[in-house]
Formats: sequence, C-alpha cells, structure tokens
Amino acid sequence: MVHILSDLLFSLGIVMPLFALLLLGFGLKHIGMIDDAFARMGNKLMFYIGLPIIVFRSIYRADIREVFDTRFVLAMVGITLVTGLGIWLFSTPFIKEKPVRGAFVSSAFRGNQAFLGIPLMMSLAGDAGLLRATMVVTFVLPFSNVLSIFVMAFNGRTDKKISPAYIGLTIVKNPVIIMTSLGLALALFNLRLPAVGEVTIDYLAEMATPLALLCIGASMRFEGFDRKFNYALAAVAVKVLILPVAFAGLGYLLGFRGYDLAAMAIMGGVPSAIAGYAMVVEMGGDGYVASTIVVLSTLVSAFTLTLIIYAIRVLGIAG
Repeated sequence: MVHILSDLLFSLGIVMPLFALLLLGFGLKHIGMIDDAFARMGNKLMFYIGLPIIVFRSIYRADIREVFDTRFVLAMVGITLVTGLGIWLFSTPFIKEKPVRGAFVSSAFRGNQAFLGIPLMMSLAGDAGLLRATMVVTFVLPFSNVLSIFVMAFNGRTDKKISPAYIGLTIVKNPVIIMTSLGLALALFNLRLPAVGEVTIDYLAEMATPLALLCIGASMRFEGFDRKFNYALAAVAVKVLILPVAFAGLGYLLGFRGYDLAAMAIMGGVPSAIAGYAMVVEMGGDGYVASTIVVLSTLVSAFTLTLIIYAIRVLGIAG
C-alpha cells in the first residue's frame, strides 16, 4: 500500500504541473488575456522552433557511443513502427474524415517520452533507467517523428497530390527532421556549440513546453459527447492502456527482461506527446481531437503509469 501511494504521488508530481498549465491556458483564453490568434501563432512557433530545438538538444547532449545498444534500439524502433502502423490500419475503416484520422493516429502512438519517460525511468531504475530512456529519446523518437509526418501527409488537409516525391519532400523539409540530423551530426563528431549557442538553446527549449501547454489549453473546448470526442477517448485508451501492454508484450517475446522490459512498458504508456499537437495542427489535422487526446491522456496517465510502475515492482521486472 505504501508503494502504491508513493508511486501515485510521484506520478502526480510529474503530471499535475503539466495539467495545471493546460488549465491556465484555458482560463486565460476565457478571460480574454489570450485568444485564438495567440494559440495559432504559438503552435507555429512550437512547430518551427520549439519542438525542433527540444529534439536537437536531447540528441546533441547525448553521448551516443555511451548510450547506444543496438538490440534495444532496433527493437524499440520496430515496436514503435509496428504499433503506429497498426493503429493507422485499424482506424482507417472506422474514421472516414482524414484530418480526424490523422489526429487520432498521430496522437495515439506518439508519446511524451522526453518529459515524462526520462524522470519516470530515473525514479524507477536510477542511472540504468536514464540510460534506456535516453536511448529511446535519442534514437527512437526520430522514427516516431517521421511516421507522424508520414501519417499527417496522407491524412492532413492538403490540396497537393500525394506522391512519393511529396512525402519525401515533406519529411526532408520538416524542421524536426532537419534539427534531428544536425544534432546527430554534431554528437557523432563530438562538435560543441559556443557558450552563447548552448545558453540560447536552453532558453528556447525551456520555453517550448510551457508555451505548447498554454496553446493547447487555449484551444481546449468541449463539444459534447459527439463522435469526435468518442474518437479522442478511444485514442486515450490506446495510448495509456493498450500500448504499454503491447510494448511490454512484444519486448518479452523478443527476449527482453529487467530494465529493458520496464523501459518498454513505461515508454509505451506515457501520455500523448504535447509537442506533437503542434505538428498535427500545422499539418492540417483536427486540432480539437488532438488537444482532447493530449489533455485526457495526460490526466489519466497519472494513474495508469502508477499501475505500470507498481506492476513492474510487484513482478520483479526491475529492481
């Protein structure tokens, strides 16, 4: 009982500040301090600057040679792609509106692994947990970003003809992919930015998440228990209930045990990516569905992640 309470308080301590910023954005919108134009511009800023800088910093600061584990990384990439494509294929017959489908798929498989996965793994397994979480953020997250771009290219609002050239150009021009490539290049050759560059990156990265949360909060609205809301609820169930089981189950079948398996369960079960909302909106996805998934999965994950951590401890998977 003590362990359950401790884990719940730990999870709430991580999740609730995020949820508080969502509510702040919602409140500021309704008292007129920010408006829809602010939210739209904030989303653009997040898509073109904030999210790319966050990804760049996590890769640029990682010691790639120290953290790289080929078997674990390849397994996580494979599981991420299989589950993401599975969600896309499963949802296609049921969700006819492409912008809604794009928001559903992208928000359901793409998790907030950097902001929640890393502290949870550190709490659970110390340096061993940090090592595995860093591998996921550094090497697996870029594949999630590419798959998300691919999904939105087919399912966003666009008048352009979908072709291999269009998909390729969309991926190559994406700010996240550009900064991922730059971060990997600098990290591989152990090149460092000047001090002013390091400080500027920190400022921009630390600004990004609060801005994204305020914009999502300002975009929050409740349109009743309609079809879109039901889709969002289904995506939340997929994100925080089905995916951690799928990640852990596939990892177990592939022969992973201990901290590796724990990392798979937690990284699969983190809520929908906050920064991913900006990509969905900017690429023509349904903003209402995406924001609802982020808000509800963030709140519910405080309890589901607690159960995951408790199960890991009870089953003796890690520690």
